[in-house]
Amino acid sequence: MAAVLLDRDGVINHNRDQYVTRWEEFQFLPRALAAIANLRRHAVAVVTNQSAVGRGLLAPDTLAAIHRRMLTHCARHGAIIDGIFACSHAPWDGCGCRKPRPELLLRAMRTLNEPPEHCVAIGDGHEDLLAARAAGVPFILVLTGRGRQTLSHEACRKHPPLLIAGDLWEASLAIQDRFDRLSNSRAA
Repeated sequence: MAAVLLDRDGVINHNRDQYVTRWEEFQFLPRALAAIANLRRHAVAVVTNQSAVGRGLLAPDTLAAIHRRMLTHCARHGAIIDGIFACSHAPWDGCGCRKPRPELLLRAMRTLNEPPEHCVAIGDGHEDLLAARAAGVPFILVLTGRGRQTLSHEACRKHPPLLIAGDLWEASLAIQDRFDRLSNSRAA
């Protein structure tokens, strides 16, 4: 088994200028559910910064309810998510779990019992890229959400992603190839 660590906003759902503060604002990106379902042979975790909680714009219970509904909707489409790891701190809190720090990714890998070399992270922002790099996890940049802007960010130029994919569906196809090769090397 290998693990896929997904950012949420801009990867699974539309990245809003304002925060997703209620379920009605959560809109799945095209092909995102199919992509997660395509990854069902692997452990899948969502690793996400949700500073709307720390900013006082979203209650922790509401965030948990949004995530429960997301999981239920995903499961109805055969898209199983094994865990959600969210940093609810505001950027100025200085916590260790807010991306670009690696703690959320490391926590997800411990929970899923997978080492960094058996994982891949997918995100649309430079924070995702830097967190993956700090955790020792290969990174795929998707061009949905903030992905196109991230291409021109200094972090992306300095630490190019393993792969750039148009969306989560394209990334899921590339992951199948990567993990198939990893499984074959384990068996040898």
